[in-house]
Amino acid sequence: MYIMRIEAKVKSKHRRGATLLDVVTGSMLLSVLLIPSLHLVTRSQKMNRRLKLHDSMLYEADQLLQQRKILLSDQVSFTKAWARPMSSPERSTIVTEDGHKLAAGVLVQRNTTIKSSKLLTITCQVWQDRNRNGRVDEDEPVEELQSHWGEP
Repeated sequence: MYIMRIEAKVKSKHRRGATLLDVVTGSMLLSVLLIPSLHLVTRSQKMNRRLKLHDSMLYEADQLLQQRKILLSDQVSFTKAWARPMSSPERSTIVTEDGHKLAAGVLVQRNTTIKSSKLLTITCQVWQDRNRNGRVDEDEPVEELQSHWGEP
């Protein structure tokens, strides 16, 4: 003889929707987690844009520096620059691939720290001239590179 076991399945009520407690808990979790995350993402995007701008400015300053070195590698150009050093920087405007409009200045002067050799100091400055006054102001982002160049 066999004994059979019969189990009754208890049917649970199927809920459709959420209770008020579920909604409140979910809202609290969203406000605690999501809102600070959005602020962090926004701040990260601003920092990324600022870093890209400074990277572009450094690239352009390096390009200006290299161009000036190429010009000064000619003996005649170097002699002229040594005889008549600049009193003020040569100004120019640069538009980057990102569409930023940048101001730039290149200054070539004698370096008199080493008396026995002819040495020029090349200073390249690139900045975002927000107020278009042709000067670097305190609130404007700026990058500056400096190099020395000897007689060829």
